[in-house]
Amino acid sequence: MPGIRQQLIGSWELIDWKLFRGEATLDPHLGPADNCGGLLIYSADGSMSVALSVKDRPVFTDESLDGGTPEEKAHAYETITCYSGGFDFDEDTHVVTHHVRYATFPNFVGRDLKRVCIFEGDTLKLDTPPMLHGGENLASYILWQRVK
Repeated sequence: MPGIRQQLIGSWELIDWKLFRGEATLDPHLGPADNCGGLLIYSADGSMSVALSVKDRPVFTDESLDGGTPEEKAHAYETITCYSGGFDFDEDTHVVTHHVRYATFPNFVGRDLKRVCIFEGDTLKLDTPPMLHGGENLASYILWQRVK
């Protein structure tokens, strides 16, 4: 049977995402998981990339790559979260650490983001320790389905 790190390798599609305030379950800043999409990729060379987005985002009125009104650009930024970099995996603790090199949220750059991996069949649940959301430290998880 392959090691857990090897099980990570491949592409994963978002199927659920929740935050927790005590016993209460909340939707993330992008909204309910049904209204969001996402792709998480782990490569054998130790690179990773993730994009989480609201589905059906409005297009800019100006189709130029540098187009968009200030309002359109602000809304576009508010409806997507992406980062990429490298990753390491600890087989003993089942913790994957994302070493962020590039991100839509500039405060992620240079950080190590730790996630606990829970595999169940073709799904991967990544539990996240508390992070700031709306001024509160909230734990969360994202549930991914392996892309076939």
